[in-house]
Amino acid sequence: MVISRAIKLLALLKGLVKKDFGSVSVIMGEMHGLPQKLGQHFTLYRGSGLDRYFASLCTESKTEKIPVAEALNKLGLDYAEIAVYAQASIGQVYRVKNDAGDMALKVKYPAVEKRIKSDLWLLKGIIWPTRFLPLQNSGLLPMLENLRTMLLNECDYMAEAEKQQRFCRVFRDHEAVSVPEIIAYNDEAIASRWVEGNDLRHYPGTDKWFVENYTAFILYSLKALGMVHADPHPGNFIINGSAADRKLTVLDFGSVVEFTPVESVAVSRLLTGGYASEAELIKDLQLLGVSEESLATYRPIIGDLVSVLLEPFYCSGAYDFGDWRMQYKINTLLASRAWEKPLQIPVKLLLLFRVLQGLYYYAGKSAIKFNWHEAAKTYLG
Repeated sequence: MVISRAIKLLALLKGLVKKDFGSVSVIMGEMHGLPQKLGQHFTLYRGSGLDRYFASLCTESKTEKIPVAEALNKLGLDYAEIAVYAQASIGQVYRVKNDAGDMALKVKYPAVEKRIKSDLWLLKGIIWPTRFLPLQNSGLLPMLENLRTMLLNECDYMAEAEKQQRFCRVFRDHEAVSVPEIIAYNDEAIASRWVEGNDLRHYPGTDKWFVENYTAFILYSLKALGMVHADPHPGNFIINGSAADRKLTVLDFGSVVEFTPVESVAVSRLLTGGYASEAELIKDLQLLGVSEESLATYRPIIGDLVSVLLEPFYCSGAYDFGDWRMQYKINTLLASRAWEKPLQIPVKLLLLFRVLQGLYYYAGKSAIKFNWHEAAKTYLG
């Protein structure tokens, strides 16, 4: 099993280097855990048609045989019909029919934690020798540690269900956003109310309504809960209702970043740009876990890096992604000198930037002009 996965991981890395994204997506579809999660993340990149190659991995991959009836019995739930609905990266989703109504049941893949640990161990083995090569600023090994933390956190179904319950309570009466109600859960499975509708892959184009309400969901949950849903791939959103009475349902709360009250205030300042000096920005980045060493090393450009990453939020009017040059600007800043060590970004900030990448992707894909700064002030000010 380990040897087979090692061969597939090597083929995956080779395909990525050669930019053979068609072959890479096929390999990812044969594996769960880390490979499929990476594929889902690639759907948020418009360059080289990555979103087209990897979109199916949001809900589709190799079906696994799982004792789903046993999982339902452990939850104390009756059932009349069971059908596989989707294959996520950590668990398989079923549509379960019973007298009380349809349920969505997500059951964890057997030994998925072991697969994740094994894959990361293999990747570390491949990457580790590069430490002895004349490469500067290699942050690959720290990046793998962050991936390990994020993926293993997603395997905690107890924590996921409890967070989803909190989101559900906050958005229960929201006019445009909803979160499915949890019915039952344990460390192997989560059952929630079934939501009928179309995910974004089958919805006729993202529009300003979606961007506005998805942004409202992110900002309002940060303010009300100190938490942010951090898995913005297209398979995690359902749009239902008529054109005049639509509702956005957010799914899958395995990847949620939770901030302390102090950190929440720092994130709010970060998104609204409420700084009188660079020293205040540095202090907030310290609160959010950026190390003293990284801040000291990158102090000459840290303010510019933040301004580039949050440019849409710092623009005073409706932002036009036709002017978006993030990658070019960041590369220019990083090329301004030879940095001795990589910039270490803590997991919470990585997840926050992943959320922002999702927001930017949906707006940029459909050329939607939106006033992010005003939205941040409205919900966080």
